[in-house]
Amino acid sequence: MSRMRFEAQRKTWEAPMANQVTHVAVAMREAMETLDWDFLREKSERLYTRFSVILPFPKVAYVFRFRVTHPLDDVKFDTWEMRMTHRGDISFLSIDNYIHEDIRAIRHLLVELVDRLPRRPWDFPLGQRVEAGLAIPEWNKSKEMWKQMGFDVTRKTPKDWVPKGSIGDRIREERGLDYSDDDLDPKV
Repeated sequence: MSRMRFEAQRKTWEAPMANQVTHVAVAMREAMETLDWDFLREKSERLYTRFSVILPFPKVAYVFRFRVTHPLDDVKFDTWEMRMTHRGDISFLSIDNYIHEDIRAIRHLLVELVDRLPRRPWDFPLGQRVEAGLAIPEWNKSKEMWKQMGFDVTRKTPKDWVPKGSIGDRIREERGLDYSDDDLDPKV
């Protein structure tokens, strides 16, 4: 039975991500499939403004949208990428139209998502910070938003981190590691 959603109950959560938008989209799809959630993928776009010198330029970002129909009731997960400077890309993740009772399921999905990403979403490398701008508020906002969802944002991505799923398979292949299905220890 679907739960009624009143306008005052609806919530939105949005956080900058330290990962490429394609990695976030693949990891999101795989996480939802692993948790056996029913979802639809939709096309969407998001308008944003990029500043060059002092002039604003309107831009459009392609949005990877996942609309969950079960176990949540019509909750949208969007991920997109904004180009802050000529090379400074920052991905974002947004969760729309959820209610307080959905938090436990959403957090479960986010834990699965973080396990599938090449680095923790709040752990921006110095190179990415320099390219997008050291003074922009996204670096701290990311930590604040992920902490709000119950994550320990003081934890950095380990140097030998290999994520779960197809992204992890690609990384293992690049590093020349072989993982058997029944054993998680790498065989070189």
